Amino acid sequence: MMHRMPMIRTLLQSTTFLATVAACTSGEQAVIPAAGKDGVTVALASPVGYVKVGDRRIAWHPAPGVSRYEVVVSDSVEVPIFTAVTVDTQVVLPDAFQYSLSQNYRWYVTAYRDSDSTAWRSPVAVYRLEGEGRRMPPLPKT
Repeated sequence: MMHRMPMIRTLLQSTTFLATVAACTSGEQAVIPAAGKDGVTVALASPVGYVKVGDRRIAWHPAPGVSRYEVVVSDSVEVPIFTAVTVDTQVVLPDAFQYSLSQNYRWYVTAYRDSDSTAWRSPVAVYRLEGEGRRMPPLPKT
């Protein structure tokens, strides 16, 4: 019986991975973390990679039992430039926000469960504005 437990745990994590990836819409790519305490994961959907000037939507997949999410977008030196708390699984950057060709942007989500004050943080996703004339290293592989 002891040998079956790691197999069952792996199967459950694989099922969570497949369900999360299947929930992505066309063009979205999930960033899948390892399962957290109680098996909760926060999987990021978009943006990952390159965005167009008008792309302002930041989205992630719902996590079970979570009551609210905090999303943080930071610049290349990891200074937060946008934060929001929501019960939804997406936010839209304000119209005043302007992307720069010379920046990589990083974002992550922290999921909170109010019933026992537990929180889980997603991995960090990196993205940047499409465009020519950039002298930056390529985006990291996810």
